[in-house]
Amino acid sequence: MSRSATPRRPPGRPAHSEEGPGVREALLDAARALFAARDFRAVSLREIAAEAGVSPAMVHYYFGDKSGLFDALLDATFSGLLERIRAALAEHGSADVGALLEILVGTIGAEPWIPRLLIREVLSDEGPFRDRFIERYASQAAAIIPALVARGQQAGDFRSDLDPRLAFASLVGMTVFPFAARPVLERVLGLEYDEAFRRRFVEHTRRLFVEGTRA
Repeated sequence: MSRSATPRRPPGRPAHSEEGPGVREALLDAARALFAARDFRAVSLREIAAEAGVSPAMVHYYFGDKSGLFDALLDATFSGLLERIRAALAEHGSADVGALLEILVGTIGAEPWIPRLLIREVLSDEGPFRDRFIERYASQAAAIIPALVARGQQAGDFRSDLDPRLAFASLVGMTVFPFAARPVLERVLGLEYDEAFRRRFVEHTRRLFVEGTRA
């Protein structure tokens, strides 16, 4: 009698040990670490898979290719950020800049790779993901926050002569730049980017912004 054939899994489907959301999250974590250290072009799929402890085929299975993995990484970070901002504004109202700052600073403080990745892959002259970032995330943020300021003006919370677009640019600059400049500011100012620093920074930035925009 011939030996029974071992059941074969469908083509392209991962082995049992590589199934499940844990593998997808491991790949995102690996990509997050590697893309923070080096630019998109310099990181290979094989490196990402090795960092995650899976085969390179798993990147193709879950994300299609390296660009798809990067897109998923951006979406996991910035779509969630936008949803938290919308929820906070719905709960606290238009004038609660502190709630907005806590979300922004909390996200960037917990994910220090974000500013480095944005500088290299979005803001640089050859940033390959600039258009995608603008269309999917920046354009939404640029609609949410200036509208917040405009509602605050109508409610009498913010100055009537304030330009909501410039207020948005100022708030983003005040919030993001200190984290983008962290390698320098840690050394020249002796800052420690821990939880206590993030709490002080939120309150400091809130007071600066509110005092400058208050009606």
